[in-house]
Amino acid sequence: MLAGHPAHRACVLNLPSRPAPADLRTALHHALDLPGQPPEDPGVCDNAVLGALAVRPRIVMVDEAHQLTPAAFEYLRYLYDSLSEGLCIVLIAGEDGEHVLREVPLLGTRASAWREITPLQADLVPLAVRRLHPLWHQATCAQLHRLDARFAHGRLRRWALLTHHAQTSQPSGSASSREGIEQLARRVDDGSIR
Repeated sequence: MLAGHPAHRACVLNLPSRPAPADLRTALHHALDLPGQPPEDPGVCDNAVLGALAVRPRIVMVDEAHQLTPAAFEYLRYLYDSLSEGLCIVLIAGEDGEHVLREVPLLGTRASAWREITPLQADLVPLAVRRLHPLWHQATCAQLHRLDARFAHGRLRRWALLTHHAQTSQPSGSASSREGIEQLARRVDDGSIR
């Protein structure tokens, strides 16, 4: 989604579960490459974050946004309202989290669009997955279709999860071991790998 935007404009926040405003400040401080450690004083940290966000238009992306606390949503509102222009906040939630976002009052007046990403059609899976990561370049179409039918169901998020675990368990970077990848997919599904 952010591929068409220069890297210096995109801030992808890595947040813990149920993040508080302090977690957002820390994540923004690091994502914006601000010097040193985030200031302990929230006001000083906010001024540094706002100053960096105001330099050029920015896209701030928050995955698993349905896990944000009310105070974290309020902090994002504060950032959005403090900058007269140039800040786009993208909140991403899975199917189970969309209803949470739709119930956040401040999003009702500030959301410019709600988008649903539908699963890929089966015939598009090999092309998309091979573009997702070089790990899948050597996998056969049959293997990718089989994995998709059993594990991902056309959802790129599931493919990204499997890719991550395949990279960490198979440092060689090859998905050629059909049995190994399928076993890994079963382990991710049954919760033995998180």
